[in-house]
Amino acid sequence: MTSAAQPPDIRPAQEPLPEPKKSHVHYPVLDGIRGLAIALVMFQHFFFHNMPGTFVGDKVIFKLADRAWMGVDLFFVLSGFLITGILWDAKGKEHYYRNFYARRVLRIFPAYYAVLIIFFLILPQFGSAPIDAYLSDSLKDQAWHWTYLSNFKIALNGEWYQHHIPNVFWSLAVEEQFYFVWPFIVCFLGRKAILTLCAVLAVIALGVRMGIAASPDYNWVQSFVLPFSRLDGLVAGAALALLFRTPQRESRQTRNLFWALLLGAGLAWGVMTAMQNYEGWREQPVHALRFTIIAIGGGSLLWLCMTGPQDHWLARIFRAGWLRYLGKYSYALYLWHGPADSMVRSVWQPAGHHVMGSALPAQFAFFFLAFAVALILSLLSWHLIEKHFLRMKKAFA
Repeated sequence: MTSAAQPPDIRPAQEPLPEPKKSHVHYPVLDGIRGLAIALVMFQHFFFHNMPGTFVGDKVIFKLADRAWMGVDLFFVLSGFLITGILWDAKGKEHYYRNFYARRVLRIFPAYYAVLIIFFLILPQFGSAPIDAYLSDSLKDQAWHWTYLSNFKIALNGEWYQHHIPNVFWSLAVEEQFYFVWPFIVCFLGRKAILTLCAVLAVIALGVRMGIAASPDYNWVQSFVLPFSRLDGLVAGAALALLFRTPQRESRQTRNLFWALLLGAGLAWGVMTAMQNYEGWREQPVHALRFTIIAIGGGSLLWLCMTGPQDHWLARIFRAGWLRYLGKYSYALYLWHGPADSMVRSVWQPAGHHVMGSALPAQFAFFFLAFAVALILSLLSWHLIEKHFLRMKKAFA
């Protein structure tokens, strides 16, 4: 007995996904996500010292800027994803450790230490009162910055530095501390064990934050910068890197799950944001969840952009040229946007300049001025320093 003939499959063919067997495969959407991350960071920091006007839109825009710190968590998700993918693909190969650490050093150290040399060694020699004032609270702690331990110093101080130049180093320190340990974990553990460890570390990070929040001597800055309290994004990205190298990558059910997680995280973030409207909200243990929520949302966004048809509307957003352009220079922008902010403020303060009761015209003018200065400095960093060291990475492929 023969079965009935099946009708031909007339569903439109989807563009095949790039094969993730080699870590040097370039995914343009990752540049776009990186561009979004640095845009969020600059959005917050360039609004940070100013106050909204009485116009109804001011409160909304300034509140959004105040919540844009999540750009750092998006960087953490990206780092966990990319680094774990590189390590997993190189696992068992010759010069596993040497190649990884050499490539990280060539990518991270030159631009970072150039900034330290300029601000901690060269500028203090000018004897300028404004420069001395700018460095007054961080110069004495420079040893912590040279050794990628500034996050611990900020936690010990229990407060941020007065200026952005050393404040942004805390997240770079967290990532370097992660890079120091993670290659050994990937080398010695299998896929299932690493995925289990990622889940455990995410729970530990949430528990540490809640424990700190429950302490009578609670200081929210400590839970913000300590490595064990900020592992959520890094391990979320790490877990996704391993899942991306399995058949689940092609599963429609998995993609639907991540859509649900993204929408759920967005709803939860909206609720948490609505709750952040009273003094001392950071001291409430429930707000320790906000980093977990952002890690879930950021990881879901990354997965949805990296899987499915490459002409999907979400992928097209993050393949936009301007986002990818920001992503290309995101590291230098992260290092230099703080000094750019201070340089522009030294000649013009947007505070107090209102148009029909709104501070937004002056604030956006300041934003674009500070961004232009940051971009110029970043382009100089890229062309004078970074790209020359990046070419040397080929020796450690």
